[in-house]
Amino acid sequence: MGGADGLERLEVSLARDFERLNHPPADWVPPRPGPDGRRMVDVAITGAGMCGLAAAFALRRLGVSNLRHVDRSPEGREGPWLTCARMETLRSPKHLTGPVLGIAGLTFRAWWMAQGHDWDALGRIPRTVWADYLGWYRRVTGAKVGNEVEVVSVEPGPAAVRVRLDGADGAETVHARRVVLATGREGQAAPRVPEPLAPFLGPGEPVRHGSEDIDFAALAGRRVAVVGLAATAFDNAAAALEAGAAEVFLVGRAPALPRLNKMKQTVYPGFTHGFPELPDREKLRLLDHVMRCRIAPPRDSVLRISSHPRLRLRLGAEITGAARGEGAAIRLETTKGAIAADLVILGTGFAFDLGAPSEIADLAPDILRWRDRVPEAAGEWGECPYLGPDFAFRPRPAARVEGLDRVHCFTHAAQLTLGNLANDIPAVSEGAERLARAIAASLFVEDRDHHRRCLEDYAEPELHGDEWPGLAAWSPCVPPR
Repeated sequence: MGGADGLERLEVSLARDFERLNHPPADWVPPRPGPDGRRMVDVAITGAGMCGLAAAFALRRLGVSNLRHVDRSPEGREGPWLTCARMETLRSPKHLTGPVLGIAGLTFRAWWMAQGHDWDALGRIPRTVWADYLGWYRRVTGAKVGNEVEVVSVEPGPAAVRVRLDGADGAETVHARRVVLATGREGQAAPRVPEPLAPFLGPGEPVRHGSEDIDFAALAGRRVAVVGLAATAFDNAAAALEAGAAEVFLVGRAPALPRLNKMKQTVYPGFTHGFPELPDREKLRLLDHVMRCRIAPPRDSVLRISSHPRLRLRLGAEITGAARGEGAAIRLETTKGAIAADLVILGTGFAFDLGAPSEIADLAPDILRWRDRVPEAAGEWGECPYLGPDFAFRPRPAARVEGLDRVHCFTHAAQLTLGNLANDIPAVSEGAERLARAIAASLFVEDRDHHRRCLEDYAEPELHGDEWPGLAAWSPCVPPR
């Protein structure tokens, strides 16, 4: 039996597993007053997509439960799945377990089969179904998220981080001992925009980035140019064609379509746990090799458009100029001829840019980058934050701001330092556990005087004095100092 009854039984079983695992354990972190006299939250988490939910669950699994968790999106719209993601199915294979932290009852497979669905008949996971699964995951893991709350600024100091929030109930200031930025692939990045197209990007302009909300229905009968040859470009081209666009040009500067995705060769435990321990130059060499080989779009994304009669593929077409066109919104000049379009969609991804997110823009000049430590880290690699093993920002030598190490970058920007622990389904559990263990350890060390006093004051007797009748040699229960 599946459906609602099957899901209810799964949730009962999962609750029993949590009980057996002593989840959640008692919160052991002592309260600390903030600068405003109120108790600080131990960890503030911004972002309630997959990574944010996994981080919150991992922290609660370790008895760190005094959390403040917010997301700027309405409930159910967190992350890209129902907004800018336009693929039909996930790119990760279905057997990868995602954010479950080793708990079998939390897997997508358990959730899917509990509803009576055939696991073997499922190919790849539909994108919208994955969004439904994450909504269920949020509920059964007990996440307490404040939705439609914007993080205005993150201001670290020597003893706390001041987080300014703005939501439906107005502005609020929260003081936190640690902050986790789980803001997605674009969290510490900016849209990558070809220079000739930059003047035409913006509201009401004929160029849009693929991460934006695009009214595809309005493209029926229109001409569209999509720039890029990665997965996002193919998915946006497909969305335009399926909406009835008259003609879609897929424009890429590469002379040939890449066929390999070398990132798939990094999805195994050795790479996941070993990459963070490599010397810096070896990390850079490995990931730079992957990117220089170019990552192929998924087979399903290519098949979705490859035989479409209104699709025009332009390879080796470098964009050299752009201007407003006659009878079209924009005219692109490329090394393979001109293209007239009513809309250009950039499927060009994101470039690392610590100054792009407004909430940490003021901190950006003080955050250590890879180019500060590894001269070979050129171009966009050089702009990656050079993080600690706990995902924490590190300060530049002349940094003006104290407490940057209280802010943890649990996003795609951690890739060069720690690998793919915070940006994809395959290793998000390992990343969340690493993050949570590091934060729990740092909170303990910071409160070590409190924990020492608790140890010294502990006086609950194991033996009550009646276990050995007639024995007078019992030590006192007053602990030594």
